[in-house]
Amino acid sequence: MKGPREVIDAFLDDAGNDLTVIGRTESAWDVLVPSYWKETIALSLNLSERHLRGDAFFLRAPDENLDAAYQLLLRRNERSHVWRFAVNDAGDASLACELPVRAIDAEMLDTMFGSLVTLVDETYVPYMKLAFAAALREQIARGGPGLDRPPWADRWEGRTAR
Repeated sequence: MKGPREVIDAFLDDAGNDLTVIGRTESAWDVLVPSYWKETIALSLNLSERHLRGDAFFLRAPDENLDAAYQLLLRRNERSHVWRFAVNDAGDASLACELPVRAIDAEMLDTMFGSLVTLVDETYVPYMKLAFAAALREQIARGGPGLDRPPWADRWEGRTAR
């Protein structure tokens, strides 16, 4: 029977081009996870004796509408499966999860990664509209895309489904 390290290594290796491992130690992994709206999500995994902890940066602190932006994140926590939004002292938003070691298998890792991408992609546009409304209006006024489509959308949409 494989231990949790071997399960995680095998899962990441089997993911092929879908996940990019940029760093790996005996008990930690840094992974770039593809996302439609963010292009990639930087995820750090740390394995301890009892838990696998995941930490992913979401977006910087809001420029405006702080209360509404943070309320959105708190409301998303109610239905975010294993992930929870958190805010650091600077106000930057991140996501964290903690799984017991006994729960680590390929199916749970797939759920963990999939729910991360879903949560980020579903929250990105509403958060941007609340937290950076003035900057978005300015970008659109200068001829920028705003939030219609990310610049890498054509490349993303041309990918084959996993």
